[in-house]
Amino acid sequence: MVTELQYDFHKTSSSIQKVIVAIHGWQGDRNSMRPLIKSMNIQDAAWYLIEAPFPVKEGSGWSWSYEISDGKWEVEEPERLLRHFFAELFAKYTSENIYVIGFSQGGLVCLDFVLLLDQPLGGVFSICGFLREPKIDKIRLHPIQKNTPILIGHGKNDDRVPVSASENAYRLLKNEKANVELFLYNGKHKIGMHFMKKMSEIIQA
Repeated sequence: MVTELQYDFHKTSSSIQKVIVAIHGWQGDRNSMRPLIKSMNIQDAAWYLIEAPFPVKEGSGWSWSYEISDGKWEVEEPERLLRHFFAELFAKYTSENIYVIGFSQGGLVCLDFVLLLDQPLGGVFSICGFLREPKIDKIRLHPIQKNTPILIGHGKNDDRVPVSASENAYRLLKNEKANVELFLYNGKHKIGMHFMKKMSEIIQA
């Protein structure tokens, strides 16, 4: 059994004012989100590039869950690991200075787990993500995250995760009075440059 998440840590200067947690997608690893450090160029930031705990059986890379039986996926174990990771972050940094970016399956982690954390965050960014149970009526936002800026981005021509997945997540969060914005951009299953710029503006505001 995995006891804790592995990650790479990077600082853009000796002074840490912002903390950014980057969560990769299915078959990714801790290096998958590394290009964001240079592309976003956030000053005085600490980056935690966390790696999913479960190896992908079909090939290389890692996953944030695994299939227990037909159509049923493990949820409790990854949530335990993520809770432990964030508890350590909250003990070290002010939660409002922590920003979480998730791509694809990492976007699912943002939408299904991060938004339910009981410490207010600086911002949450789901990119080409989706909800695990999109049709189930349940609370999707912790009350303490009501004012947390949530930015959902999706490529209009995504050929892996339909753009409707992000549109639905936006609608459900909007119904809960979340501080959420939907940003659709040209492109497929990738992080758009304009979306990256918008994330940078929110983090550095």
